[in-house]
Amino acid sequence: MHKLKNQQGATLMMALLLLLAASMVSAVILTAATSSARRLENDRAARQAYLTVSSAARLLRDDILNASFVQETVKTTYTDDTSTETSRETTSPTGFTAAWLKAGKAAVDRDSGKSFTDTITLSVDGLDDVSAVFTMAPNYDITIVLHLVDGGDSDCRLVLTLRENKADPTVSTVSGGGLWVRDVTTTTTTISWPSDNATIEKEAVVSKS
Repeated sequence: MHKLKNQQGATLMMALLLLLAASMVSAVILTAATSSARRLENDRAARQAYLTVSSAARLLRDDILNASFVQETVKTTYTDDTSTETSRETTSPTGFTAAWLKAGKAAVDRDSGKSFTDTITLSVDGLDDVSAVFTMAPNYDITIVLHLVDGGDSDCRLVLTLRENKADPTVSTVSGGGLWVRDVTTTTTTISWPSDNATIEKEAVVSKS
């Protein structure tokens, strides 16, 4: 009889140990599943953030690649060695980035040696809003930093860089042209951003020591 009680106690202890082991395994599986689901959700949010921000970057890039400023300066020299000079802009941007480009060029031309910076929010139906920080350098190079307005931990930050063409002005001179005119010199200056000077890259992360 005593031996039977001991066997029942051992069986009960074994059952409790198995129940405890099963509970621990279940907890580990549940934790792993929850962690995996959270990781998948974060990955999905990160991919969506990249697609949204990169689409905005390409949209801006393509519009600026089609933009240009062309300025024509005409110098008329007379036979008495006096001269007059007139300038006019024959071409200017017309796309949706035109206001940005015109404001940047005007500011750079007005304050030589200083960059122009402005921030706008890009809104497209069905996509999260994207913040774009536009900077035009004194040499007309453009940098635009883009990220989600409410990106949180899944945000994606991209840098669109467009380097100005740096082409030399074209100069043409025509002799004569009038009774008192010795020659007329036309200088054409073009500011543009060619596709081979455009890049879209992830923003470099600077670690804090």
